[in-house]
Amino acid sequence: MRLSFTSLRVRVGRRVFAKSVPDREFPEVVEEIRKICRFDPLRAEWVLDPRLALARGWETLRRFGVPDELVGEVLKLTKEDVEEELERYLRDGVLAVFCPGRENPPAPFKRDGDFLVLPSSDLLALVEQVGREEAVRRVREVASRGYWREAHLHSLLAELGAAGKLTLEDHEEGLLLVATGLSEDQLRELEDTFYIQYNVQTRSGLESRLVRIARRVRRGSYVVPPFMFHHLKRFAEEHGLRFEDRVTWPSDPIEIRRKDYDLFPFQAEAVSSWEAAGRFGTVVIPTGGGKTYVGLEAIARTGLKTLVCVVTMELATQWREFLEAKLGVTVGEFSGREKTLGREVVVGIYNSVAKHVEKLKDLFGLVIFDEVHHVPASTFRKIAFVSKAKFRLGLSATPERSDGNEHLIFLTAGDVVYKIGYRELVSAGILAPLEHKVLRVQLADDERRAMMAQLAKVRDENARLAVMKKYALRARAKIPVVAGIVEAEKGRKILIFCEYIDQAEAIQEELERRGIKSALLVGKTREREEIFDAFRRCDLDVIVTTRVLDEGIDVPDADVAIIASGSGSPRQMAQRVGRILRGKPGKVAKVYEVVARGTIEEALAKRRRKALAEYVPSLAAQERRRRRRPGRLPLS
Repeated sequence: MRLSFTSLRVRVGRRVFAKSVPDREFPEVVEEIRKICRFDPLRAEWVLDPRLALARGWETLRRFGVPDELVGEVLKLTKEDVEEELERYLRDGVLAVFCPGRENPPAPFKRDGDFLVLPSSDLLALVEQVGREEAVRRVREVASRGYWREAHLHSLLAELGAAGKLTLEDHEEGLLLVATGLSEDQLRELEDTFYIQYNVQTRSGLESRLVRIARRVRRGSYVVPPFMFHHLKRFAEEHGLRFEDRVTWPSDPIEIRRKDYDLFPFQAEAVSSWEAAGRFGTVVIPTGGGKTYVGLEAIARTGLKTLVCVVTMELATQWREFLEAKLGVTVGEFSGREKTLGREVVVGIYNSVAKHVEKLKDLFGLVIFDEVHHVPASTFRKIAFVSKAKFRLGLSATPERSDGNEHLIFLTAGDVVYKIGYRELVSAGILAPLEHKVLRVQLADDERRAMMAQLAKVRDENARLAVMKKYALRARAKIPVVAGIVEAEKGRKILIFCEYIDQAEAIQEELERRGIKSALLVGKTREREEIFDAFRRCDLDVIVTTRVLDEGIDVPDADVAIIASGSGSPRQMAQRVGRILRGKPGKVAKVYEVVARGTIEEALAKRRRKALAEYVPSLAAQERRRRRRPGRLPLS
């Protein structure tokens, strides 16, 4: 038996979609279309009615291949008008559901034109008659016939005193949360928020654990970390609960004696977005984009005693100088060498703050976590969980962490409230465009023989990878190639990055042999400031370093980065390249990678190069093609 078909045409906005429907399904399909469309006999097509589609949904249109985005565009103006009406009803103390039609709704709802309405007095009577939970269930059942805002229901219940309540008070271990009048479902949902995923590095790799962050005192009462204030307030808003804050928050004011800086529009927007989020959130700006100024403005607008947590002493010094010069505030330091607390702003090293967090936890109204992605999860967690600061700002260029614990940043410092990309900052002239080149070298025969001999003695896979990386990354042939790049880029400020100190020393010796002014900057170098000053004054052309500059140290006006060796980490690559991106008229930043051909370093370089996709259009296209292919690189 052959099936016969009938063609149906549906117009959505200016586009027409046609589909052949089997005759036996035709009546059912037409009945579904009739719910949200009107028939145009002149064109013999069904035309989407935005009002009906908003109220009843448009699932039927998907079988015609109509994209949701297109329906959304057609419904946009109707949705705005309807939401304005819903808000007007709410201001009058009425819950409204947009439901075009003529049928009368179940009591206690009444019809008012295209809306089903429930005055607050009738809502209260329903709650008193059947209880809050059953009343909410009945309202949802009726409201499911149209378009409405459940938040409006909870808002009315809260005004009527029919809603449950969350109360936060001081407690010696954090904050005391008291939940009263919550339904069983709400209480269960609340307790679900007390568990977080925490990743721990083990011998076999990352191990994910579920950690409880609240202690139950009794039913409905819990001790929670202070940062949970923001999450609990949002929970109350989403569930229509009343929220009472009885906490004595640190609130010592500070005096902003000057504001000696101007913000770029994107920086001002970042701070405003942070304020709109309750002064609790993370701002993501590429390295060189001026995150520090966002921090300064946050301090100025908040006007409370502030703790700024940083990774290194160099960053601490930079923050201290900026704060004193730009805001005129008194600044203390909390580090291994000095612990000065009686100041308006204290700049602390993460490790030192973590060791003494009990002493510091009640002193600050605002905490700024700078370059937070670099901090070990255990160190960051200790500070962020214990601090009683109500207001928090995370600053980062790359919030993704190698241990997958970036959710801890967003949990304790706030979700990303503002993010801007590299290309936008290049267009604004704030960052420089980037050129990328790869130069390949060969392992020497004796290096390859030594590597193979050592591999023959090793059976553990991780140990074998370490051997291959050591020989590939330290290939001697890289030294003259790196020196040749430096000579070709004469007159520009150059940073050379190495993974090994002996490699960095060998490169620096070769540069000195060729008469190139350079300095070696490694972890144990005591003369860091002198080297930085000489680099700024152009007394030095080149700094050869290991991982020291991976940690957010400010090296102004560097133009060229040479990656003599590096890990496979895209984050490390992004940090290194970020050192050369500050913009100035006519500047083009350059990054060179020197890679040992036919070795494990080719895979490492390919993996870390993902970080450059945002900076270099050709690499962005390669990355898109790579994502479409199955499989992945075996190295991290």
